Amino acid sequence: MKTLQFKRAKPNDSELLSETAFKSKKIWNYSDEQMNLWTNELTITDSYIKRNKVFKIFDSKNFLGFCSLVYKEKHIEIDHFWLLPENIGKEYGKKTFDFIKETAKESSSNIIRVYAEPNSNGFYRKMGGKIIQRKESKIKGRFLNIYEFEV
Repeated sequence: MKTLQFKRAKPNDSELLSETAFKSKKIWNYSDEQMNLWTNELTITDSYIKRNKVFKIFDSKNFLGFCSLVYKEKHIEIDHFWLLPENIGKEYGKKTFDFIKETAKESSSNIIRVYAEPNSNGFYRKMGGKIIQRKESKIKGRFLNIYEFEV
């Protein structure tokens, strides 16, 4: 397994990160109508990058995806965690999650939360998350699990 590198995103990365979020979400066969519901959430702006900790993920030479962390009063929230479709299922998610846990520890936060895309529930369970709440999504009858992790 290759070592991953995590580099802080710069405001001019917004287009690359937005494209990555849309490509990654689309692999779950959402309709164009459904994808349009998430346009605002999946669009990464320059100001978003400036306000939050956004990390691009690389192997030795290739861009793999990105994650972003939002610091709340009592926890860190994983706001985005997207790998390009061709990089899913290659242990990059686990290595990135380990990086997120280390980042949380360094910031003296011992709790991580994420509002999980329903298709990613298996991943977050495997990472040891506990469901603390459920929230209805923009699609009626579809719920997001909110996972919490202690680090």
